[in-house]
Amino acid sequence: MADKTIRVGIIGAGIWGTNHALALTTHPRCTVAVICDRDQDRARRAGERFGCAWTTSLDEMAASDVEAVTIATPDHLHREPVVAMLRAGKHVMVEKPLATTVADGLAMVAAAEQAGCHLMVDFHARWHPLFMGAKGYVDRGELGAPVMAYARLSDTIYVPTEMLTWSGHSGPEWFLFPHTMDVVRWLFGRNPVEVTAKGYRGVLEARGIPCWDAIQAMVEFEGGAFCTFESSWIMPDSYSNVVDNRLSLYGERGGLEIRNEPSLWAFTDRFHTPFSSESVTRYGKVWGYQYEPIRYFADCVADGVTPEVNGADGLMVTAMIEATLKSLSEKRPVAIAEVLEAGHGRQ
Repeated sequence: MADKTIRVGIIGAGIWGTNHALALTTHPRCTVAVICDRDQDRARRAGERFGCAWTTSLDEMAASDVEAVTIATPDHLHREPVVAMLRAGKHVMVEKPLATTVADGLAMVAAAEQAGCHLMVDFHARWHPLFMGAKGYVDRGELGAPVMAYARLSDTIYVPTEMLTWSGHSGPEWFLFPHTMDVVRWLFGRNPVEVTAKGYRGVLEARGIPCWDAIQAMVEFEGGAFCTFESSWIMPDSYSNVVDNRLSLYGERGGLEIRNEPSLWAFTDRFHTPFSSESVTRYGKVWGYQYEPIRYFADCVADGVTPEVNGADGLMVTAMIEATLKSLSEKRPVAIAEVLEAGHGRQ
């Protein structure tokens, strides 16, 4: 089946939807047939740039002959297109987070099960060479059973104030925690049990963006292992990168550390490290870990293989974040089972 190709559609033609198109139009296993965005000019420009049809209608995408759809709408706008495409019999890959409520996540997972279609969440940190290397140490048993971890992923204030037009509908918890919470759960090989969180607001609200400035969440996992997750959206723009990303993980026999992807340091008009999400094009296609899970999804559909990262993974991360927000609101520890049960009641 290695020579089979598939027809793919893309929903969302913004920053990350463009990355979907860059990944898939340079991948020999698929053809991008149509791009959908509710902004007509943006949809048209994307269609013209990538040489495919374009539409503003989810119904037209659902009725098209594509076998699979990738979705890169803003964080809070995933449920409608995901459920619509699954009900139309399309395999779906959606950007992280799967959903911004457990109820929406449950609805998406249920739709995939009812349709018998794949639902993959793009947790692309799992494809980063550093995190893949860390997973190798875990899988070989060199660290022993997990004990403790610390994971920081923060952005400069440029991201919520300039890069994203919809940051007030998200926050560092929905935009950043999905990466670190999924990676630590993946490395631990255990599910979360309880969350206790603290946060700070005020800086972004003063700029008219109603979201958290910074959050720390202590998450207990099965077996007693725990991790402190830290995220901020107000780092100064003078920082050497748009992103500050660090991970420390300790097991019963060993540990490891990852520090901010120190792969390239530049000294031009200023000291900086290039933003890892920026596109690098060489040898006729874009390169980078952020493109590989998108191509992997196309390969899975073409080969009839179930993706390793599925809706259940996305749902668990959404539950961790919803428990974080509930802990912030009610100033108490919140069990993951509590938010999952409440989500079932809200469906």
